[in-house]
Formats: sequence, structure tokens, C-alpha cells
Amino acid sequence: MKLRKIFAMMALLVTLIAANENVDFVDLAGKAFPPDGSMNREYGDQLYSALYKLPEWHFLMTAASFRRKQPSVQVIDGKNWFLVFTDTELLRAYAQQNKNLDQKGNALFVSMSPDKALKFLKQYEKSKIDGVRFNEGAAYGWFSPVRNLSVFPDYLKKKGLL
Repeated sequence: MKLRKIFAMMALLVTLIAANENVDFVDLAGKAFPPDGSMNREYGDQLYSALYKLPEWHFLMTAASFRRKQPSVQVIDGKNWFLVFTDTELLRAYAQQNKNLDQKGNALFVSMSPDKALKFLKQYEKSKIDGVRFNEGAAYGWFSPVRNLSVFPDYLKKKGLL
């Protein structure tokens, strides 16, 4: 039984590595965090594994934050968040919907590798930033406190998912 489970996890890992660029993060987030408020750990692990394997995370910027060369902090439900997107199409859709565009109609953003993003976010672990909201405005997005983002890679490595 254990051997079967190990092979199943290895197959899942190979699939994630081979198809990471084709991961549907919106669908996977919906499976990881269903509307009933629960969390499916297996899908959550897949979600974060795929997230850390992306070449870049895309941070939303505003005209003001662009001038400061910093990602924008957005207030949602009275909390301070960085908005990060797994692809630029989702970011652009959010920016258009919320009229968060420059004068030419372009969405402003900065892209960082996951490692660079974690280094950037580390400085906010003890600040008034509540966390990161991923794929905000999509059918299924998700959020994480800043501190958790720096510990997930070790957790995923121990499970063989990263």
C-alpha cells in the first residue's frame, strides 16, 4: 500500500514538473480552497508546488508605486495586501476591471522570480502588510500571510514536491 502511494506521488510530481507551465492555477485554487471554507491539503500542496516552480510572479503596481519602483499595496476588506498573479493575462484582466491602468491603458506590474519575490517579501514579515493575495479577481484566488510564503518551500521539499 505504501509503495503504491509513493508511486502515485512520484507520478504526480513528474506531471507537475512536466506540465507546470500548463497549470490552471484558478482551477487548482478552487480545488484547494473550496467555497465551504475548508482546505484540501493535497490540492493545496500541488498549488504551492506549482507556484514556486513558476519562472516569475507578477506583482501589481499603480502609477504611484511604479514611480517609487515598488509593488502596490492594496487595501481589501480593511487589510493591506500585495496582489500577485501567476500570469500577466490574469493581472491585466484585474487591472482593467479595477481601472488600475496607466494613461496609455497598460497594466503596471513588476515580475520577480519566486526566490527574488521571497527576498522582497521577507522585509514585510513584521510590517502592517497582511499578506499576498494571488490571482485576485479570478474565479478562485487565494491568499497567504507573508511569513508563510518563506516556510512553504522547505515544507514542499520535505514532501518531495519541490
